[in-house]
Amino acid sequence: MMKLLYSLKVVSMLLLLTCVAACSDWLGYTPKDKSTAEQQFSSRDGFYSAVNGVYNRLLSRTLYGQNLTYGMLDIMSKRYNTGSSRDNLNYRYANYLYTDASVRNSIDAIWRQSYAAILNANVILQEADKRTDVLNETDRLLIRGDVLALRAFLHFDMLRLFGPVYALNPEAVSIPYNDQASGQTYELLPAKTVIYEHLIPDLEQAEECLKQVDPVRKEGALASNNEDGDNYRRYRQLRLNYYAVLLLKARVYLWAGDGEHALTEARKLIDDENVQSSFPFVDSDRLLGNTKDPDRVFSSEALFGLYDAQREDIYPDYFDSANLGPSNSLLQPRSGYINDVFANQADYRFQSQWRAMGSLFDFVKYKRIEYNQNNIPFHALFRPLMRLTEAYYIAAEAVWKTDQAAARRYLNNVLRARGLSELTDAASAAQFAETLRLEYVREMWGEGQIFYLFKRHYLRITGNYNGDNANTVGASNRVYVLPLPTSEQENRQ
Repeated sequence: MMKLLYSLKVVSMLLLLTCVAACSDWLGYTPKDKSTAEQQFSSRDGFYSAVNGVYNRLLSRTLYGQNLTYGMLDIMSKRYNTGSSRDNLNYRYANYLYTDASVRNSIDAIWRQSYAAILNANVILQEADKRTDVLNETDRLLIRGDVLALRAFLHFDMLRLFGPVYALNPEAVSIPYNDQASGQTYELLPAKTVIYEHLIPDLEQAEECLKQVDPVRKEGALASNNEDGDNYRRYRQLRLNYYAVLLLKARVYLWAGDGEHALTEARKLIDDENVQSSFPFVDSDRLLGNTKDPDRVFSSEALFGLYDAQREDIYPDYFDSANLGPSNSLLQPRSGYINDVFANQADYRFQSQWRAMGSLFDFVKYKRIEYNQNNIPFHALFRPLMRLTEAYYIAAEAVWKTDQAAARRYLNNVLRARGLSELTDAASAAQFAETLRLEYVREMWGEGQIFYLFKRHYLRITGNYNGDNANTVGASNRVYVLPLPTSEQENRQ
């Protein structure tokens, strides 16, 4: 075990160093950099370091390192009390002041970074198909599946942010879908076109590629070093692996209101015995009462996430009310809110991820755990972005109208795994919907998914969902549709 954990640290550092050494020029790639591309893709190592470079871009504070997880996006979903001062950037996020200069800067940066990563992904795909002299078929399929999924993952979040409320207007123009290795301006497409003519085809291709070669299907997450030193096909939770692609397809279909296909994709995960053994529910015996190294992020259940060497800075900088770090920007829910969300405090998430501070609570999900520097557990620096539990939530929602008993069974699987009582046969449609939505809130706090839940349902954010204040936020495009960045609008004039 000690050798396994140490190897994870070594591999993670190698990935970072490889990117620094080989990808500094690559991350700044433009379509004119032909020599850069030729040099980067002259070897198998060059291909994999380019893929690592795109994942490392995702870890920037602009994207999933902060804004699209515990930062801007969670603040917009009213997770935290942001006070009443407009001088506070978090207040401006929480009140949807999208035309404010600082907020617009954040929005513009998210767009630029995402489409820059998409451009990098497209160049990798182009080169992978050309360089058969460099890549064998297994490597080509693995890289192609991974990068197609990355392209879809990024486009989908841009659609969820900047696109319309799909349930109200699926034909409304939304975002461009860039599937070429060029930086030209692409047409803004209707949201429905983005989903059914681009996202789903990309994910189907990714699934087909990975179905043939992804070791996760037979060998699991492979969170250990390979004896021969070749680790490009290991640590599958740090890549958009075959199972993560299935969950992403289910997410996309559910966003489109296509419950039948969403259920089909979710069941591919729920009914797969290898998934159940390779991504088991968190062991409560190792979680509760463990003050040394608890797995507060429930990493065993994560299908995809990022390995964040800076994760330990998150808690002291943003969530520690007793000793806040240099950010001077405390993220803490209003008084009484956590007690309402976790009405049953036997919930493993409440017990492991929240710390009482008088009448308030600090979010400790990303708090540092104890470990030896030569023996770092995987969960110490892991940031989940996709969880197996979401497949159960999607299946439950998708099947409710046709088979309420099955819907309760799917949801009860998660409730049991969190130490909670099951929904009974007497549960009404309203009780089921409320339980399911609160499950998303409890499960995915700090991971950026709650705003999307509210937008998909076009919900009024009432007091029981509002951790900022007890007010109700009306559902509107002003809240749920981010304006296209200034730079993007100027390019289209």
